[in-house]
Order: sequence, then C-alpha cells, then structure tokens
Amino acid sequence: MARRDKRADIVSAGIRVFSRKGFSRCSVEDILQEAHVARATFYSYFDSKKDLFLELVDNILGTMEEIVKNNLGEIPNDLQELKKKAKKTALDLFEFFAQNLEFAAIYIKEVMGMNPEIDIRVVEWQRRMADLIQNIIQKGTDQGMFRPVNAYVIANLISGAIQHLGLSLFMFNQQIDPEEVAEAIADYLIYGLSAR
Repeated sequence: MARRDKRADIVSAGIRVFSRKGFSRCSVEDILQEAHVARATFYSYFDSKKDLFLELVDNILGTMEEIVKNNLGEIPNDLQELKKKAKKTALDLFEFFAQNLEFAAIYIKEVMGMNPEIDIRVVEWQRRMADLIQNIIQKGTDQGMFRPVNAYVIANLISGAIQHLGLSLFMFNQQIDPEEVAEAIADYLIYGLSAR
C-alpha cells in the first residue's frame, strides 16, 4: 500500500474547503477534517491557514508564469510565428485557469484587496509578466515588426487586460470558445502593434 502524502492531502483539502466556505469563513479545523489529518500534522507543514493559502497563490502564479515563459521566452522573427505563440499562450493560460477556477474564484471574491501579503504576490507577478511583454515589444520594435510605442505602458496594459479577460470569461460566461478567444487576443495584440 502506497504511503499517503499528507502535505499533498492538506493542500488538496485546503483548495476544496476554501472553495466551499471561502477563505474567511473556514478554519484550520475544517481543513483538518477534510484532509483527515491531525492538527500536529497540519502545523508540521503550515503555520496557519493563511500560510497554506499563500502557498496556493504562489503555486498558481508560478505555474502561470512558467506557461508564459515557455511559450514566449524566445521571441520569433516574424509576426505569424509570434501570433501563433501568443495564441498558444492564451490557450494554455485559459486551460490552466479553467482547471483552477474554484481557487481563482476564492481569490477574486474574498481576498483581493483585503490581504496585502497576497495582493503583493499578484502585483509582483503582473510586474514580471509586464517586463516579459515589454521585452517582446521592444525587440519586435527593434526588428521592425512593431511600430514604435511606449513599450512600458502597452506591456502593462496587455498583462492586466489578459488577466481581467480570463477572470471575466471564466467566472461570468461559461459559454466561451477558448480557441476563438485566443485567436482574437493574438490578432489584437499582434496587429495592433504591427508596423504599418
């Protein structure tokens, strides 16, 4: 019989409990009951439910950052390849978001703006994504693919808009076609920036 990974059990239980009850209305006891672990076991891995929640936020943001870097880390030499990579990035992010929708909903509904420790993680993630996009815009401009723009402003606009779009689509409109949305994003980003 395989040995249980109690830490993984606690993390999974935390997601389920946070999803059902919300961050502020659940207790460590709720997580213990869901995970079927003792209090001492929980505290051997986490100092509090907030620490568990922070780890979940870090894991989700880290995975989303990996998705973007894996798809857009190397800047292509032409607009068609960049469009293809931008579309794949959007699709991969939407797929990941859909797989973690319950947790994302908890953050949006209950935590955003209420916990500076969590908010700073999201703000830092957005900054890293904006830096990556700014680098793409600058290199594309240097190569003549993009028209000259304020790369800093446009990169921040893009990074915030994609996050907002994902939240709006998945939380408020379950009848979306991710392929169609990703195509529209890629078209807008690439051809809105392309040299005329």
